[in-house]
Amino acid sequence: MYQSLKNAIRKIYERFIKLKGARREIALGFALGLFIGMSPFFGMHIAISVVIASILGWSKIAAAVGVNITNVFTAPLIYPVTYWVGAKVTGLAKHVDWPTSPDFEGFLQLVKESPLIIIDLCVGGAILGIPIAIVGYYLSFKAITVYRQRVRERVRELRIQRKLKAKAKKKNKQRKSKQTKTPTANDTPTPPQRGNTT
Repeated sequence: MYQSLKNAIRKIYERFIKLKGARREIALGFALGLFIGMSPFFGMHIAISVVIASILGWSKIAAAVGVNITNVFTAPLIYPVTYWVGAKVTGLAKHVDWPTSPDFEGFLQLVKESPLIIIDLCVGGAILGIPIAIVGYYLSFKAITVYRQRVRERVRELRIQRKLKAKAKKKNKQRKSKQTKTPTANDTPTPPQRGNTT
C-alpha cells in the first residue's frame, strides 16, 4: 500500500512539473489548490479550485493537483487538526468525537451534533491553509524552474552533439574527396626517354 501511494505521488509530481504555461500561474494555481484542500468541503474541492483558478487566470490543472492534499489517507489527519485550531480561535462549536473515517455520513453526523463545526473547520482550514499555500507556491515554482532548466541544458547538449556530428561528417567527406582527387605516385606520367644518338 505504501509503495503504491509512493508511486502515485511520484506520477502526480512528474506530470505536475511538466505542465505547460507560465511558472507563476502554475505555482499560484497549485497554492490555491492547497488552500482549498484545507477547507471542509470534501468532495467539492476540485470544482471550487478550478472555478476560482479560471476566474483568476491561474492554472486550473495545477489547482486540481493541489487539492489532492486532502484525500482518503490525509483527511483523517487534516480535519481534526483544522477543527481543533478553528475551535481554539472561535470557540463556537461544542466538543465532538471525531470519526475515524472521513466518510460523508460521518461528517453529516458531526454537523447534526454541532452545526457550527463548519465555521471552526473553515477558520482552522484558512489559518493552516495560508502558510501551506505560501510554502507550496515557492516549492512548486522552484521545482518547475529546476525541471525546465534541466530540459534546456539537455536540449543544449543535444544541439552541441548534433553540431559536432555534423562537423565530423563534413570533415570525413572532405577527406574522402581529397583522397579521390590527389594522384598517387604510380599515376604520375613518366617523361619520355630520349634514344642514344651515338
